[in-house]
Amino acid sequence: MDDNQTIEKVDVRVIVSENNMAEIVSKAINNVQLEKDYNIIVSSIIPTKDMELAKKVASGADIILIGSYGHDEYYNILYNDLKTDFNHIGLFNYDNVISDEGTIEISHAEREIFNSIIKAGLSYSLNIINIHSLENKLSSLTRKYNSLLDDYNGLIDDNENLEKVNLELKDEITNLNHNIDKIKSDFSSFKGRFEDIHKKHILEIYDLNDLWQEVFDESLLNQEKIIIATNKFRPDNIIVGQGFIGAVDKPTAIDWLKVVKTALIFVEDKEEELKKELNNLNNESDDKIIDEREYDIPNNIGDFFG
Repeated sequence: MDDNQTIEKVDVRVIVSENNMAEIVSKAINNVQLEKDYNIIVSSIIPTKDMELAKKVASGADIILIGSYGHDEYYNILYNDLKTDFNHIGLFNYDNVISDEGTIEISHAEREIFNSIIKAGLSYSLNIINIHSLENKLSSLTRKYNSLLDDYNGLIDDNENLEKVNLELKDEITNLNHNIDKIKSDFSSFKGRFEDIHKKHILEIYDLNDLWQEVFDESLLNQEKIIIATNKFRPDNIIVGQGFIGAVDKPTAIDWLKVVKTALIFVEDKEEELKKELNNLNNESDDKIIDEREYDIPNNIGDFFG
């Protein structure tokens, strides 16, 4: 991608049924830093039960989150009115932000916002931008084609220079028809690739500190090492950041934490031993040169985790 190319942001709109929930959602979104970390903006948070207002708010959004108590009547009505081929609708479930004592927890709301967007199909939303771009190109070419066709039909009545104008317009209309057919084909292909993306398996999100405590019965002292290891090895279907770990299921997340912990123990306990073995290998033969880079062994084992 060109360094000067602007990266489009994913536009999320939130529609809730209660004013107090709008305030809770606003605070939660400010805390999770979606734009900074994930290139996602929440451009509107509207408390309303007015269907016409909801349609205006939702127009042009990539993701629409509906705040409700599960898939109740309010959610279903809004879903049916707002769903299009070019957006995705998710549920911001009030039940998940209310504690066992019946109070609303901001931390629960932060997690629900994050999970709602993930479950709404983040990968799909990132590519919806390209679908909008193709749709805009198709619309623009169609308008130009219709305008030229009107001009062409008007010139048929004018005998002056009819043949010359006729040939020129025919050539241009042929080119436009070719371009329109190509855009339509690209649009249909792109839409077909991504219209079912929401049916694919979505990552489950777990609190990193809580999961570490549960698995190893100890506090996680350095999240950065977990993040560095995950970014370095890029395991399939694993993401780590913002105090959370995402995986296809809980056992997969636990397995990855065990791998990272083992690596940390190995690095901390065996650094000197590894260096000593490497020196012994270098001293066994004056004629054989061992390049540490060939084995991908850092000069300082500790540098692996910063």
